[in-house]
Amino acid sequence: MGTETANSFDPNKIATDVTTTLITEAIKSGWKRVKNFFKDLEAKDSVDYGDAYVDYLQNTVKKNSQIKTLIYHRVPKFLYLFYECPNVRYEGKIIETSNAQDILNINNKLIITGTGGIGKSLLLKHIFLNTAQYGYYIPILIELRKFNQLDSKDISLYKAIYQNLSDNGFTLDDKYYAYSLDAGGYVILLDGFDEINRDKITKIFEQIDSFSQRYNKNHFIVSSRPSDRFMGWNDFHELSLCDLTKKQALNLIQKIDFDEAIKRPFSEALESELFDTYRSFASNPLLLTIMLLTFSNHAALPRNLNEFYDQAFSTLFNGHDATKDYFVRDIRSGLSCEEFKKVFAHICIRSYFAEDFEFSETELRQYIQRAKEKVDVRPFSVDGFKEDLTLSICMLVKDGLNYRFIHRSFQEYFAAWYTCKLTDKDQSDLLADWMSKSGSCITDEYMSMLFDFQKEKINKIIFCPGIKKLKQLYDKYGFSCDLLRKLFSGIRIFNFYPKGGLKSNRKRVCLNLSLITKNKYLCHIEWLVCHLNSCPFSQSDPVDSKTQDLSRKILNSIEEAHPNEWSFDEVLAIVTPEQLLDSLQWFDRQLHFCFEIYDQYSRKPKQGKRAIASILDNL
Repeated sequence: MGTETANSFDPNKIATDVTTTLITEAIKSGWKRVKNFFKDLEAKDSVDYGDAYVDYLQNTVKKNSQIKTLIYHRVPKFLYLFYECPNVRYEGKIIETSNAQDILNINNKLIITGTGGIGKSLLLKHIFLNTAQYGYYIPILIELRKFNQLDSKDISLYKAIYQNLSDNGFTLDDKYYAYSLDAGGYVILLDGFDEINRDKITKIFEQIDSFSQRYNKNHFIVSSRPSDRFMGWNDFHELSLCDLTKKQALNLIQKIDFDEAIKRPFSEALESELFDTYRSFASNPLLLTIMLLTFSNHAALPRNLNEFYDQAFSTLFNGHDATKDYFVRDIRSGLSCEEFKKVFAHICIRSYFAEDFEFSETELRQYIQRAKEKVDVRPFSVDGFKEDLTLSICMLVKDGLNYRFIHRSFQEYFAAWYTCKLTDKDQSDLLADWMSKSGSCITDEYMSMLFDFQKEKINKIIFCPGIKKLKQLYDKYGFSCDLLRKLFSGIRIFNFYPKGGLKSNRKRVCLNLSLITKNKYLCHIEWLVCHLNSCPFSQSDPVDSKTQDLSRKILNSIEEAHPNEWSFDEVLAIVTPEQLLDSLQWFDRQLHFCFEIYDQYSRKPKQGKRAIASILDNL
């Protein structure tokens, strides 16, 4: 019997069964608490809704606890078999996330931000499961990218939450649903604000803002990549998801079901030198997983992020699956690694600039067909290539009826790789049009990856035309309020808690101000030039006395409540132009840094720029 048990041992099944049992018991006892959020339930309704509540959480727990990853790409695995709870930073304080209640106690309106691959979506799944287990609230997990498929007029957070409950077995009479919202019965998790299409962002923000104000007794948590946009979310407190520590990284590797002959030396190398040498990779859960895969296939790891992604793709394409055995995957399209990369990169650049991060079956086939017609490779079938993307190389995963990238960082990397293949004219026109319209150019990794591919060219043909326009404005107006009005619509004042500061310690609360973008193209050029060329002049120190005094003077000048955004007319009615400019000396220094880059790389800008749609149509 011992042999039979050993042969049939499945840690994934056991962990799932045990946890499902624990959560099921918690669900049943949790209904006694949760039903208080439903007004005047009669005895029969209480029993019926209690059963529906159990069905809902059992369905959603199963759905949110089974995950596919780069390593577990065939059969989903139970989340906690490989999940390492990260930390978050709030007001300079590090907070653990293993107990979701510690997060909920911070505030009932939160934004959790973090870079790509750091684990924002998994953290929200963990908060969902943890909330379900303790049974004090009803957790709801909404993937905001699903709204991309709707017309703006059809987007309703109220309806989406109700539909989520109903689809998973918890159908409520409208009066009970409305009352439970009023009573604050929910933890509403809104995942992936950064994955919303540009034309939907305003509508969805308005939905979140109005809904969270109307039903403000509930808990709201939004996840996203970092963005200046959140400075205007006055009711929400922002938490930053921390990188993995060395200990957490080692724990994560230890949990992954992988060939011990590879995992053991990798862990030893990670502890002794790899983590410190490759901290930007090893502290990111996604990139750490790719490191393990790449380590199994290469004698050394590259230091450059672009080379790292290239080696990772090669590892996945050539089919070294070290979790159980070694085999060569069947490439159904018949393409070589380099040919496949060209076709996939074509799909990536077109979808990235179209802001398509998820595809229906029809949309994916159209992208593949377009690439097949435009990219010079041997003939291949659309179906074969689609199967390679999802089954062999795992660049896309099927999620319900749609397909999405295993991670958007791959889309950005290959979009940058393909951009390098374009002519200088096409690159210049494409990026100038994009930077004049999109805010993602300063939050995504695409520009950083492209800059690493071709630093000289980006400075010369992309940045210099924009810097020239900045310099013309500067030569005309100097560093003045007139110059600021050309670039920005006003200022934003916000609280800042220095490292080690606590909200309860008001003496540690600082005021800072930032400029609100008006001319997207020139503001993005200025930011990217400074950021990518490592400008030594950062925004004003938040504890700088001049900034503090000016911000406080503005805030104290209006007795009634006022939004944290101020026009220049409002500001200059309170402070002098000299005082304002004195607090923005950091921006003047950044402009001069841009002018130095222009002197180093300047050339006449190309004329007759074409729109992004025109360029993409020719790809």
